[in-house]
Formats: sequence, structure tokens, C-alpha cells
Amino acid sequence: MKPLSAHCRESLSSGLIALLAMLAAASFASQSSAQSVRSALENAAGELEYDGKSDYSHIRVRRRGPIRSMIFVRDNGQEVLETQMDVRRPADLKFEYLRFLFASYLFQPDPKQVLIVGLGGGSMVHYLQQTDPGVKIDAVEIDPLVVKLAADMFGTKPTENVNIVTADGFKFIAAAKEQTYDVIYMDAFLKPSAETDGTGAPLALRTQQFYKQLQEKLKQGGVVAFNLNPHEELEADIRELSAAFPQVYIFQMSQFNGVVAVATTDAARLDANELTRRGKALDRRFKSSLDFQEMPRRLRR
Repeated sequence: MKPLSAHCRESLSSGLIALLAMLAAASFASQSSAQSVRSALENAAGELEYDGKSDYSHIRVRRRGPIRSMIFVRDNGQEVLETQMDVRRPADLKFEYLRFLFASYLFQPDPKQVLIVGLGGGSMVHYLQQTDPGVKIDAVEIDPLVVKLAADMFGTKPTENVNIVTADGFKFIAAAKEQTYDVIYMDAFLKPSAETDGTGAPLALRTQQFYKQLQEKLKQGGVVAFNLNPHEELEADIRELSAAFPQVYIFQMSQFNGVVAVATTDAARLDANELTRRGKALDRRFKSSLDFQEMPRRLRR
């Protein structure tokens, strides 16, 4: 896994990201460069508040001022940002891929029930609670330590409208026979292994069988939004999605060459002009930190 892939949940700043990305590339060349990457991230993320391990991850939490970071530590000691949150404004989405996951609203503007697979620190939960508080959320996370840290250090806890489940997302979806959703957000990553791709995305969540299961869990007009990290098989992943869903809209990220894919079961495809019109309506409705009307500009043609 690349040291600063799109798996990083939230951004430090565009300038710092660029610096760390260059250091990350250099880390593959030498031991000393790898140490430079670790030192740069540690300096940027701040003082260590927590260091612990689970069956799935080695996790550190760092804080600099109001900015708290959840960090996954790879076997070589490399630190990878999982979540970064301003504890004063937890609903702010710092990474662009997080913001573009909510391009789901361009296709399903009035969700009542959503599923988030992959909790992290819970930035998506905070955003939905603040911006569209009537939405009922099921958030599924495989690692109990992540769930605990999300609650204790990032304020992401169950509420009347938020149900947090510690479970394997694949098994949760397979077992949810009756439950259906307006939107499913797929943002699940593990430590890279033989059971994942190079970015840590579980291979079990990249099959035609799984995509069929996802479609069975959608309500009429429902959509699935995928965070796809940059890796060698990214275009193959996009082709598999396009083979599984009637419509797939690919939003190109400006950082790290990742994409967000929004898949629908609609027979007809919406053009960019219609999506821009819908985005303007969403901007008037929510007045949030997101710029919905600009999102269609990132669509691949």
C-alpha cells in the first residue's frame, strides 16, 4: 500500500499532502527515505495520544491542536492516515474522496436509510448527522478497536438514528435479508494481505456476486458509492463495476489518482447538465461545506 493513498480519510493540507506524497514515493528507494516519510507524518499529525493493536490493525492516535488523527501502522512501521478530524467541527470533510462519496445525493437526493461499510473515525456519520439529521445510519466496522477509538476519541457513538455494528461488512450484507437501503457507502479497507488488493480493499468486496448482493439491498432508486484507491488494477475494478450495474458514474479525484464510483440500477443515464441542475438544488437545500453543483465537472466522459 502506498504511504498516502486515498485510504487516508482526511487531509492535512494540499501543500503538506504534496510534500508527503513526494516523500512517500522516495520511501520505496531507501531505508532513510522511509524514515523521512514517517518523521514527516509524525510531525504533521502531532503528539502521540494512543498506541495499540487489535487482531486487524496497529493503530495510533495523534493530535496537533484541534486536529486529531487515527493512523494505521504498517508492518514496516509506515504510518497511514485513516481519519483526521477537527474535534471542534467533526462534520467537516477534509479529504476530497469523502466529499465525493456524497455525490450520492445527485442520484438519490432524499435518502431515509443508509449503510456505511468501514467506519474509521466516523467523519461520514458526523456529516450526515449535521447536514441531513433525519437519515437513519447503519455503520459497519470489522475492527472493534476502531469502533472503540471512534467513540472515545472522535465522538462517533450510537444514537437514535445511528446504529454502529462491529462485524465483517461482507457477512453483514449477506445476512441482512430484509433490510434495504437508499444508499450504501463502501469504504472498507484492511491491512494489505493475500485477501486484499494492494490498497487493502478486501477482494471479497470486488466480485460480481458481491455486487449482485449490494443491488439486492437497495431500495427503489438506491445507489452504491465506492471509494476506489489508486492501484494497478483500478481500471479493471471500474470495468467490473460497469459490468455489474446498469449505470456507473466515475468521479476523478485530483489527489492520488483515485476515483469515487457511484453505481445505480437506473436504465437511463443522467447527463452532466442534469446533475449540475440537481447539484444547485442541493446547495440551496443544505448550505453545507460541500459544493454539489461543481461535482459533475469531475465526471469522466
